[in-house]
Amino acid sequence: MAYLDVRHVSFGYAHKTPFEVMALKDVSFSVERGECICVIGHTGSGKSTLMQMLNALLKPESGEILLDGMNIHQNKKTACRTRFRVGLCFQYPEYQLFGETCEADIGFGPKNMGLSDEEIKKRVDHAADVVGLSSQQLRMSPFDLSGGQKRRCAIAGVLAMEPEILILDEPTAGLDPSGRKEILSLIRRYRRETNTTVFLVTHSMEIAQSEADRIMVLDRGSLAMFGTPAEIFKQADRLETMGLSIPSYAKVILALQKAGVPVETADSPQHAADAIAGALLKGGTG
Repeated sequence: MAYLDVRHVSFGYAHKTPFEVMALKDVSFSVERGECICVIGHTGSGKSTLMQMLNALLKPESGEILLDGMNIHQNKKTACRTRFRVGLCFQYPEYQLFGETCEADIGFGPKNMGLSDEEIKKRVDHAADVVGLSSQQLRMSPFDLSGGQKRRCAIAGVLAMEPEILILDEPTAGLDPSGRKEILSLIRRYRRETNTTVFLVTHSMEIAQSEADRIMVLDRGSLAMFGTPAEIFKQADRLETMGLSIPSYAKVILALQKAGVPVETADSPQHAADAIAGALLKGGTG
């Protein structure tokens, strides 16, 4: 049995009103421990609803979600425990900072878990180290930090609970290139050290290409595609029909194909470069 098993999950809002909408429609997939899943899709495709469902904040109207073989909504105790096992970091998490100090903010989750003061401090120090916050910064107000440091402090608050699954909703949104690089680097480091399963919601196909083991594409509440980056980006034309952006290399390949150039479909920048070089070579010798 898979580590995380989502079976025929559906969920809707505003039932029996003119505003009724099905956010998720019969969604099923399985994920193994340690995988990084990038989740992409338009606004309104169901991404946030699904992520909140994995965290047990929302309960499926039909279907079930199994974590290590147990239904996360088996009872209230199971659902509550799931919220510690599955850490959810919302988009722009720095807006949710509230502690008097960074140390207090990061320690809020572990404190609610009923841990000892000694264990809370140990977890706060480790999470701060993972995200690159110094002991001096831990004593500061989070509101005195830079934008990128606030983001890291907020993520540390989730990491301090040591979740088995980490969900990050657009963790690089609004950051400059240096900040984006830092956040992605710390996520990679954390995965490498802990073998944590990560769901990374992103609009960046470049991030999905470089970070994901598999990519999940949601479209109007349905799971449209789920596969490796190579499998997904070989279907760049299908992504375009959904109105989704595609990596630059895939755009070049599609443009050449539409212009009649016999270049094969590529699934990575290097593959694209080789395919274009091969097409040019054939054109030059024909």
